[in-house]
Amino acid sequence: MTEEEFAARIAQKQDSGDYSRDPYKIGSWQEKRITAMNRASFKKGWAFDEMNPWFDQWIAILKSKAKSLQEFKKEEWYVRSRKQS
Repeated sequence: MTEEEFAARIAQKQDSGDYSRDPYKIGSWQEKRITAMNRASFKKGWAFDEMNPWFDQWIAILKSKAKSLQEFKKEEWYVRSRKQS
């Protein structure tokens, strides 16, 4: 969803009140993975900012077009980041 589409959706009079940028991701593998990363970060006392070890993966998940975690793990970003670790 582009910025313009998002703004147009909010501007509609009969808006649903769902202001998430990508509502189709609710209940998806992306949401489950980010929830798990947030839970682990909270337990370890890590803030979710650039210093968090999962921050780059979090950004990549939001930008990913993968339909599953297995597809995401095959994407160039993920493969390259695993080689650096």
